[in-house]
Amino acid sequence: MTDSPHIDTTTAPGGVRRRGFLVGAAGLAGAALLAGTTATDAAAAGGPLRVTSGGRARASVLWWGGGSAGFAAAELRDYLRAITGVRLPLRAVPAPAAAPEGVTGLVALHTGTGGGRITASRLAAAGRELAGAPEDSFTLLGDDTCLLLTGHGDRAPLYAVYALLERAGVRFFAPAFPAYEGHHEHVPATRDLALPAVRHTDRPATGLRRQYAEEGFSHTAASLPPLLDWMAKNRLNTFVYPTDYLGLGVTAYDKVRGVLAREAGKRGLRIETGGHGYDSFLPKAAYPQFYESGGPVFDIYNPEALDAYVGKVVAFLRERPEITVFDCWPPDVGAFQKPVLDRYGTASNAESVVVNELARVLRQELPGVRVERIAYASTVRPPDADHASDPEVIVDFAAYSRNYDGHIGDPAVGANVPFADALRAWRTTHSGPLAMYEYYRRYRWRSLPVHPLTTIAGDVAFEAGLGLDGIGMYSEPGDWITYEHVQSLVAALAWDGSLDADAFLDGYLHARFGDRAVPAMRRYYELTRLDPDTHAAAALSTAYGQARAALREAAGQVTGAAPRTVLDRLTRNADIALADMRIGLAPAAGAELDAARREYRALVHRNRFNGICLPNMQAWWRWNGPQSQQPYDDAKIRQDVVDTYASPAAGFGDPGLLVLERGGEAVRLDVEAQDADFTGHTVHWTATAPEGVRVEPSHGTLKVRGTRGDVQRVAVSAAPDAAAGTRPITLDFRLADGIRLVASQVVADIR
Repeated sequence: MTDSPHIDTTTAPGGVRRRGFLVGAAGLAGAALLAGTTATDAAAAGGPLRVTSGGRARASVLWWGGGSAGFAAAELRDYLRAITGVRLPLRAVPAPAAAPEGVTGLVALHTGTGGGRITASRLAAAGRELAGAPEDSFTLLGDDTCLLLTGHGDRAPLYAVYALLERAGVRFFAPAFPAYEGHHEHVPATRDLALPAVRHTDRPATGLRRQYAEEGFSHTAASLPPLLDWMAKNRLNTFVYPTDYLGLGVTAYDKVRGVLAREAGKRGLRIETGGHGYDSFLPKAAYPQFYESGGPVFDIYNPEALDAYVGKVVAFLRERPEITVFDCWPPDVGAFQKPVLDRYGTASNAESVVVNELARVLRQELPGVRVERIAYASTVRPPDADHASDPEVIVDFAAYSRNYDGHIGDPAVGANVPFADALRAWRTTHSGPLAMYEYYRRYRWRSLPVHPLTTIAGDVAFEAGLGLDGIGMYSEPGDWITYEHVQSLVAALAWDGSLDADAFLDGYLHARFGDRAVPAMRRYYELTRLDPDTHAAAALSTAYGQARAALREAAGQVTGAAPRTVLDRLTRNADIALADMRIGLAPAAGAELDAARREYRALVHRNRFNGICLPNMQAWWRWNGPQSQQPYDDAKIRQDVVDTYASPAAGFGDPGLLVLERGGEAVRLDVEAQDADFTGHTVHWTATAPEGVRVEPSHGTLKVRGTRGDVQRVAVSAAPDAAAGTRPITLDFRLADGIRLVASQVVADIR
């Protein structure tokens, strides 16, 4: 890698460009040197640029270049139309004679509707504004004749457009997931729009600003476009989707590759894949000769095994030219096997052997791809000097068992001290990129309302002091509304580490809920700051009850559908959280615990498409109890959840367990359905019962729309001669057009 800046333009034979890094002094490493920098504004000469007046266009949208420029121009035109009701002319312009270094595209608003040009002097001014700035930096330069939007790298024109729209009053709160019912962002309305003269340049504090799909229960081909759209609007630059999570074939990159490549490509976003573990490419069942030491990792010290793994990864990446970063992570296990540790001393040393060899080969064969390793569990500390990580390798630091009641660098939080020490050690020994993989939304929190905002800000300040190069966290569309502000805060801090988190919250609350609701919503966020892993159910139940009361108070102080919709969803989430806590507070066995589990299961299923809860493995364990737990890698449960989120509607039976006395009274079963895509559906259901069990009626029709589900009560009984034992009652669901939905089962315990 040279010191002169360049943009990687590795292109596959099919013409798909591998989205690289702007490298050199202004590239990924350079971003860390600017940590904590903020936007610069200077006095701009000239009057406002008249965009529309009297219902007519007074300006044109111009664009040139590659990357996101064409898409950015269309976005500017379309949002200005949403604001004013007027569609501006959009024109491509010839390439400038001398574009500033690092600029690959630009967008401009130019007075008049007959064309226009971008002068060399304005481009030169943009070059001066961007001199020495890292990739993704952008500038807005405008007067009463022309407003230029450009920057360094492929994403910069799009970032500049969204920054201009924010100055015009647009707010990008969340992705356009169905549960928001159109209230994911705010667009003001005015017939007459004039934009003041501006000279504004903004630079990112970090070079790796990421969003992870992780386990991907609710990420679908339909949810990915709005998610990537929100990422670009909030200046994130990399989306991470696993190659094959846990090797189950459920959450797998190739299933969504087409939509990811399309949506990331037009926005200039990087795509990252890989993840746990090596065995996704070198499975033990297919290559037993490479696991003579027993596993869980292959025999790293065997050159043939290492070459086989590297070869398969390289072949995978060569066939997928859209991928920029590959996550070379070991299996998600607590420790490596003894023969590997005996050979290398530590798991981190062994990991270096794999990572460094892959990085070496990729430099030769696919120089547009960066390798990432994970500092996690047994590899959380850096390797010894003789196994130092390749300096071009990205290190993702994942403090899995940390505490969120205090920031990671707080010496008073004992659980975090070892992680802070390990992070310092990495920064001391690794000269390459070092970023945080954070758990500000955890699967084991079961969608509980957790908003450790002060901790997040403290984390970023500590990490910026160490010169870290980025941050990322994972998400699930299924409970995005629960963590809406956390996601926005992390994205904002990834761009500007000096951001005042409290002021950011204040601005969010005023914009999202209105002035009158701000005190109540502040109480809500204060009451939901607690880490559920470190507080007992009683304390959490009290806090969640008070948080729910704050939401109800806020609901009485808002006007408009947007805040009411979000408050409705957050209140539903609080109800689920309180039901969750009743499980924790109930006696260890008996009717109270059974009732609490049933209530929790029903609430999760009724609200699983409302953006506030996810029926993941931990939730499944919660409503079934320890005696009925399935393995974390149960592919059937995971696939059913994934398929349900990809369906237009779904149904279930409540309760999930029926105790039937042979020849006894019938037991009530509620057959319920929900609208998954918020377009409204008629759902037909049919029950198939085991021999000796009667369901009356055995079929029916349910109508669902939005948050309004439907339910039909049926009676279930067991004949006197029914065989004792547990057997399933299967509920099949289909739409009016015959589309089959995911079936659901109710367990009949016949006694």
